[in-house]
Amino acid sequence: MKGITISKLALAVISMATVAHSQTNSLAVSSESISTWGVQTNTPQWNQDLGVTYSRQGCSDSPASCMSFTGRIAASDKVKVVLAIPLNSTTTAAYARQYSQLSLTSPFLAEISIDDFVDQYRALSKAVPAVNPAAVLAEVIANVKSDNPRLAFGATIYENDLANSLLQNAALPAAARAKFDYIHLFIHYRENGPNYSTYVARARALFPRAHIIAGSYAVDRRAFLPCAQGGTIECTVQQDFDLFTESLKIQVQELQSGAVDRIEFFPGYFGTESQWTWSDPKHCAASEFDECIANTVAMRDAALGILNGKVAPPTWLQLAPSGFPPIARYGQSAIMDSAHDVMTVFGGSDWSVGLNDTWILAGADGKRGTPRWYQLATVGAPPAASYSTGMYDPTSDRMIIYGGSTGMDVWVLTNPNAQSAVRPTWTQLNASATVENMPAVLTGYEQCTYDPIRNVMMVYDSTAGVWVLTHANGLGGTPAWTMLNIAGTGPSGRSAFTTVYDPTNNRMIVFGGEGGGVDFNDTWALTNANGQGGTPAWIPLPTGTATKPAPRSGHTAVYDPASDAMTIFSGIGQPADTWTATHASGVTQPPVWKLVDNGASGPLPRFLESAVLDTNSSSMIVFGGLDTDIRNTAVVLTPVM
Repeated sequence: MKGITISKLALAVISMATVAHSQTNSLAVSSESISTWGVQTNTPQWNQDLGVTYSRQGCSDSPASCMSFTGRIAASDKVKVVLAIPLNSTTTAAYARQYSQLSLTSPFLAEISIDDFVDQYRALSKAVPAVNPAAVLAEVIANVKSDNPRLAFGATIYENDLANSLLQNAALPAAARAKFDYIHLFIHYRENGPNYSTYVARARALFPRAHIIAGSYAVDRRAFLPCAQGGTIECTVQQDFDLFTESLKIQVQELQSGAVDRIEFFPGYFGTESQWTWSDPKHCAASEFDECIANTVAMRDAALGILNGKVAPPTWLQLAPSGFPPIARYGQSAIMDSAHDVMTVFGGSDWSVGLNDTWILAGADGKRGTPRWYQLATVGAPPAASYSTGMYDPTSDRMIIYGGSTGMDVWVLTNPNAQSAVRPTWTQLNASATVENMPAVLTGYEQCTYDPIRNVMMVYDSTAGVWVLTHANGLGGTPAWTMLNIAGTGPSGRSAFTTVYDPTNNRMIVFGGEGGGVDFNDTWALTNANGQGGTPAWIPLPTGTATKPAPRSGHTAVYDPASDAMTIFSGIGQPADTWTATHASGVTQPPVWKLVDNGASGPLPRFLESAVLDTNSSSMIVFGGLDTDIRNTAVVLTPVM
């Protein structure tokens, strides 16, 4: 049982009930749900105060040039990047394909976006020679996903554009609108701001799969547009300020309810407002520079007051999916396809026997319609496999599972998210290796991770070593095992620990576990973990904070390579606490731990559950496991990073 005895399981279940009733509430901390245009133009203090984690950057140069530019910003400001590019019939589709390829090695790139979508789409429809704008857009979206299905596609749309005929079926078919991942929904006219909730509902109806980003102009807008749509009179200073703050409060409510995912500020320059383009008469009348700057500073300060400490505190949600759910289980493996909001679950144990069924939870983050369970009717199936590890390759759209109670076999499932008519099929990989290069027979001390960029799986046994499997998704060549020669001394022998993988820096990160009856809370990194780029070496990672998670085993961990953040959850004998470590790989500085769900009312403590990360909504989805009983419920914590 993965190195955990039955008696320890029983004792842990009893202790969970006690822990669940002894937790106390405390004030929720400020979460990280803010993005901005041009993060580099803000003062570092403003970005720090609100925890800015996304920056939208405009770039019309070649993809190589734009990626170099945004890569420097992502590294220096520790943000994910939404890249706004022009929409045209000559370069956009080709550029989109290049961005898809480049994003595989640059996980900071989260989304390709079209700014002022309706205006750009209108210009495309009037292009000479004539083009079919819907066909051009369809090619752009397909190319964005061509090499990296996790790369999102989005667009900026304004409230007054939602009724535009260019967004209706004749000009933009419903099938095309269903492929938008994000809508950045901004308010053009200040007096429309108090109706923001209505516009969110309209945007959702038009773009049913899209996450909504609430756009906010925390800048003097009096000279740009009339105060009211269809009007001719500009807002007064007081109206501009009051309508802005009222709209922002509504957007916060929408964020807290889950109707929108983030709040995005434009134009930036927060803390350095005087440096913005006030010389443009569309931004400010020449005689009112001082007034425009003062009004903008007042809005920025008001935004800090409205948002700081109040932005969508991390919240647990127990899903109530339609459909017939899987039977209760623990020790199962799970993967997440964030592009389609689908979690796939395989195997596990129901106390008495191992399982080898495969299940889908559609709408897994609980934010886009009612989640739904259904069992996949697969061709073939691995043996019953509790404690196997599941990994997802978004490029080939394949689920990979390794080992479990059945040993060290590797299986691959095609179409694991059921997004096409092709019937999902399980196939066992036949890997080549000499005897000395084969992983040890399962001892209960293994964990494994996957490098989706180089198609390499890594298996770590804390008592025996590390092995890598090339062509781990079954494509590109014959899978082959190799045992790594590793420099330095690694973590002590342990079971029930967690591993995650940072593909950007080629590091495997190990946390916690149990050995000799003692739980650990140490963090280790294995450099060159896939066996490429140099000699692998173990490095113990110190913590960059005074507090860190308590020692634990039987917990789960998820990782976001774009932000280099690892989140762990619960464990045997632990409360249902969630901790996130930024700088988790330890490349630039020691990991910085934060208790994410401090005071949030959540599930009972549990262990041997599965947990996956939806990178689109920064949600951790937890399924099954053991608390006071064996479970088949799914709970979601948003946001975790």
